[in-house]
Amino acid sequence: MATHLLPHIAEAESALHTDLARLQGTWVSSAGRRVAELLVAGRLFTFRYKGGDMYMGAFWLDPSRAPRAMDMRIDEGPAMHRGKVALCIYAVDGDELHWCPTEPGTTQRLSDFPVLDDPKYLSLVFRRA
Repeated sequence: MATHLLPHIAEAESALHTDLARLQGTWVSSAGRRVAELLVAGRLFTFRYKGGDMYMGAFWLDPSRAPRAMDMRIDEGPAMHRGKVALCIYAVDGDELHWCPTEPGTTQRLSDFPVLDDPKYLSLVFRRA
């Protein structure tokens, strides 16, 4: 490996570990079309709509993208979504997380956050619980 690439790799790894650490814990939606809760433990997640479906699985981050990217593999949840990946975008700022997934199984990631009340997307703002 070329030595001039090492600083870039170290910087990317640092951003990944920083974002992963910042996401840990329980998040409760504070804005958006739905009320939901997101629990992050390591690289695992549980997402639950208030009074509705629950999703569980693993996720991967790419903080080098703009906006930052998160791929969420759904291992448990509604049968029509099980085994699919939701391509998400996210931004975390202190105790606030802005997050927006695509429909599980789609192959196009959003390039920017839609408005919170856009009926086509589930764009949510979470606060740390």
